[in-house]
Amino acid sequence: MSSIVITIFHAAQMAVSAYGLYVSYISITNLQQHEEKSEKAAEYLETAAYQLHKTRTTQASGAAAILASFVTALTLTTNPSLSSLTCSLSNIAMAGGALAARIHIGNFWQGKSRVPFVGGYNEGMRRTETMRQLLGLLAISWAVTGVLRLALK
Repeated sequence: MSSIVITIFHAAQMAVSAYGLYVSYISITNLQQHEEKSEKAAEYLETAAYQLHKTRTTQASGAAAILASFVTALTLTTNPSLSSLTCSLSNIAMAGGALAARIHIGNFWQGKSRVPFVGGYNEGMRRTETMRQLLGLLAISWAVTGVLRLALK
């Protein structure tokens, strides 16, 4: 019974992660539409270079954390021979990684204003916020599965 509950949680994590990867892809492609202009500005302005760097790193950290969440949930679901310690450490690492990525994204993107007449960029910002919310959900779900693994032992 306990393994079924945990498997259901991991299946949900895979579903949320798959959706998160889709959202991340949309966000990145929308933001890349304006990257050429940003690169030109970055040649002359240090602030523009910093903003471009942070845009890229926040998108990459979100996508990487979501991908890691998907792969880990899949691995824990399909490989029942993993040790209890490995499973527990995986839950802790995934909760921490998702939370760290969420904070990293929030520190840069929160408070950013929408840009008038630049729909793709604004859509990228909106999708980035969705990705940040999904990372919060994943962090909570990894913490819950970690507690469940300990409680149902």
